[in-house]
Amino acid sequence: MKWGKRRDPRVGDELRYHRDRLIDDYVAAGMDRPSAERRAFLEFGNVAGLEEAVRDVRGRWLADCGADLRYAARVLRRSPVFAAVAVLSLALGIGANAAIFSVLNGVMLRALPVSDPDRLVVIARMNDAGRPLFLAYPLFEILRDRLTSTSGVLAAGTSEQTAVIDGEDELVSLDLVSGSYFDVLGVQPAAGRLLSQNDDSVAPAAPAAVISDSFWRRRFDRRADAVGKIVRIRDRAFTIVGVTPAAFHGVRPERMADMALPLQAMLTEQQRRSMNLNNYMVMARLRHEATVAQANAEVQTIHGGFVQQQASMDREKDRPMILRQRAVVFAAPDGFNAMRFEYRRSLFLLMGSVGLVLLLACVNLSGLLLARAAARQREIAIRLAMGAGRGRLLRQFFTESLLLALLGGAIGLLLAGPLAARLLTLLVNGRPLAISVAPDWRVLAFTGAVAALACVLAGLAPAFHAVRAAVTPSLKEVRAHGSNALGKALVVAQLTISMILVVGAALFIGSLVRLQAVDRGFDAGGVLVVAVRSAQPYPAARVQAVTDALLARLKALPGVTSTSAAAVLPIGGGLWERNVQVEGHQFRDTESDAVGFNAVAPGYFATLGTPLVAGRTFEPHDTLAAPRVAVVNGSFARYFFPDGSVLGRHVTSAGTTYEIVGVVADAKYQDLRADVIKTLYVAAMQRAGDPQPTGINYVIRVAAGDPGRLVPELTRAVRDADPALRVREARAYTDIIGESIGTERTMATLGGVFGGLALLVAALGLFGLLAFQVARRTNEFGVRTALGAGRASLMRLVLRDVAVMVGCGVVLGSAGAWMTAGVTSSLLFGLTPGDPGTFATAAAALTVTALAAAWLPARRAARIDPLVALRHE
Repeated sequence: MKWGKRRDPRVGDELRYHRDRLIDDYVAAGMDRPSAERRAFLEFGNVAGLEEAVRDVRGRWLADCGADLRYAARVLRRSPVFAAVAVLSLALGIGANAAIFSVLNGVMLRALPVSDPDRLVVIARMNDAGRPLFLAYPLFEILRDRLTSTSGVLAAGTSEQTAVIDGEDELVSLDLVSGSYFDVLGVQPAAGRLLSQNDDSVAPAAPAAVISDSFWRRRFDRRADAVGKIVRIRDRAFTIVGVTPAAFHGVRPERMADMALPLQAMLTEQQRRSMNLNNYMVMARLRHEATVAQANAEVQTIHGGFVQQQASMDREKDRPMILRQRAVVFAAPDGFNAMRFEYRRSLFLLMGSVGLVLLLACVNLSGLLLARAAARQREIAIRLAMGAGRGRLLRQFFTESLLLALLGGAIGLLLAGPLAARLLTLLVNGRPLAISVAPDWRVLAFTGAVAALACVLAGLAPAFHAVRAAVTPSLKEVRAHGSNALGKALVVAQLTISMILVVGAALFIGSLVRLQAVDRGFDAGGVLVVAVRSAQPYPAARVQAVTDALLARLKALPGVTSTSAAAVLPIGGGLWERNVQVEGHQFRDTESDAVGFNAVAPGYFATLGTPLVAGRTFEPHDTLAAPRVAVVNGSFARYFFPDGSVLGRHVTSAGTTYEIVGVVADAKYQDLRADVIKTLYVAAMQRAGDPQPTGINYVIRVAAGDPGRLVPELTRAVRDADPALRVREARAYTDIIGESIGTERTMATLGGVFGGLALLVAALGLFGLLAFQVARRTNEFGVRTALGAGRASLMRLVLRDVAVMVGCGVVLGSAGAWMTAGVTSSLLFGLTPGDPGTFATAAAALTVTALAAAWLPARRAARIDPLVALRHE
């Protein structure tokens, strides 16, 4: 049944019954029938009106809401262009908010699919940036044995290895987990059993492995005989004993592990005993009566004793740094979520930006509704004259706003899904993640709340302004010539918000431009980076031969001009530091003796295009049989040898002394933001130990064109070098560098989109207001023209208002941007949050946009015909 037809007939029948009884009483008293009816009608009143009043007393909000919605739909249907513009602007604002919230929800708010995740905590060291760091294995053992506020402690590491199953090898992602891992998390197996404390030993009698549901589906098509299969990893055989549930991916929500192996079985003796190798995530489950604060207090005491012991075993010089380490316990229902710390600031900034975009859309819609209300003054006056209450009209206007917000919210929600997925891809620069950003109940609730807020923000001012209309002038179709201050205030508000967004966009774009233009010290263009893998490690005697054969095969590829290899790829995020003793230099107590280290093959500097400043680079004869040699960068040479006598001097590290034979130009090491560090390069062929061919990065320079064209030929070249080798990854070096600034690129891209959208919306709002004002002031412009005013003076009259509004918007927006720009400081490079050039650029962009939007209305005002104007109204 439709809402409008849900009327109780008994109310009318009862009223008519009492009226007829009154008529009968008057007739019985001696009146004639017509006189009795006339008197009864006068005393009783209108039955239909009384029926409505009774319904008002009983309450009929649902029927009224239905009627209001139908009326609002008819009104909007009569103005399709207005409805389309309003719904689209709200859809963009609400959709952008829902998309960013979907990403934030997926990255930061979803709990692990384990038993009672709210009782899980992370135990970690914290760095200066407030990010959690891993712990050493001996510290995990101490925490596991001594913590009383927790019911269990787990440790986990990650790795990627080649696994061989049924004679076929493939690269798999591994979780290396302690025996308590699944018990602490409260995970139940989907098939077979999970790892237990009995499986986690240095040399288990029957090494066990657990595979994930996705690996079970991909590799075994969910066959039951997968349990019991043998998988060989690093020369060891593991028996698959179970499968984890489909929803469980591990304690790192962004990563999907294929397999879990017992931790101790995969560690070397050094990894088990070293107090300095901090490679393991540590989590615990609180006892029911314990709190995070209690666990934190316990961990502080235990960690304090641990670092005291660690410092006593280290150099005197390093003890203060070791003793400054602090451990912390924090609730972690989402597991060891590094993305929460990595992208938290960016996501909150984006939420703030899309919040401003939504506010801008609401202000713009308010302006449209205000102009539309002015055009509906006669309709409003008629309804007021017929007895409609102003509250009733107010509700009707809010219903129209609500209908627009509902339509905008529905379309925005449809847009949010693909936008969120695209945004996450952009944010992580295309890296595959296990995180889902599909809408859930939180996203639906958030979108509903945003739509309701948009309804109130957009509809409040126009509704109150409309119901204050005077009845008489409107009925006479005389234009009200009251103040248009509200319309101007809304335009100033749009310009203010636009200024804030444009300043933010200019800061992010400027930072990205500076990052891309920074001198890296090498040329990544035309370079392909290749990593390889093998099922088994090579014996030490074959390592160099396989490496040389691979480099030779890669160099033989068509179009390749040079090849080389490096242990650490610059701008790849890695950092290898070593303490050194430098000939002729005495380190002060407060002076760090750590420098950047790298092991590179001959041809490395030529392949990357790093200039040689003095001496020579590494040659093929720099082998283990030759004296150890090193090449340093310019920063190293200037710092330790300011007199320039660097060649022939010696540097000692880890018991090995190197003769410096060359100096190369400075090059960035870990990332583009960091300053160039003092770097010492050693020859890869003289590196101690047996560095595997699978543990280094191969760089290939092509003469011209896209280096990615070599990828199809790499498989053959790598197999020709050694049948056991496989291509693990091949990427253009420029892509790797681009990934290192993915956050900056995302902020610049989205900031530019939001800034451009803000300028467009502000221009539309200003254009609409001026067009409306020019139409209202047609008589005035006609009279001015008739009195001799020129076109230029009329245009100045219109543009003067524009200049005032733009000035107010720029000043207010600059103040707002200056107060909020501080939160962006950590994402900027080469710019300060209050950079005057950026503010001037944003003000200029806003001014030009405003003048462009004002040009047509001003031109129309200047061309008004006086005769036509005087006949206006």
